[in-house]
Amino acid sequence: MAGLTRWTTRLVWLLLIAALAACVWFAAQWRSTQRLNGMIRDRTIEQLKPLPADPRVRYAAAWTLERAQHLDEAARLFTDVQATTDPVLAANAWFALGNAYFQTGIKASRASTTEGPVVENTQFDLARDAYRAALRIDPALYGARYNLELLERLSPRRPGEGWRRNTDPIAIQSDRHNGWTTIQESERRGLP
Repeated sequence: MAGLTRWTTRLVWLLLIAALAACVWFAAQWRSTQRLNGMIRDRTIEQLKPLPADPRVRYAAAWTLERAQHLDEAARLFTDVQATTDPVLAANAWFALGNAYFQTGIKASRASTTEGPVVENTQFDLARDAYRAALRIDPALYGARYNLELLERLSPRRPGEGWRRNTDPIAIQSDRHNGWTTIQESERRGLP
């Protein structure tokens, strides 16, 4: 009986020490997360050098840089995040990368012409590819679908053409009609 009590006491102490170690570890993680959240809220996360390897932190830093209109740096960080194993984060990174390329393309187009139509540039092609990649990962990402349709409508090299989906759920095929975009597989358009 004394051997059983001694064994039980050691087991209880071992479990107590393990629980205490877990509490200390979670408290450190919580504090680190709170610090990073404060930096995101204050928009100072891009000052953190070097950035942690955590893709969520890199995504937050890229998001902050994009809001500050530092699109080239944001695109670099969004590209780093795309390799994550989290499909939701990867799809959002592709979508945000497409947005950064789209904004960069619009700025470059406006800088090259003061009046007249938008000038096609490589940033628009990169934005198309990024939106399509986001839709391959998450076909229900309506923001990416909406922005891809908007990009196709505003595309300067395809004026007057409409767009209709074919059997490939991502590729958009040219269809000459009244210039409006249609989606065959869904009644919802754009953002929900």
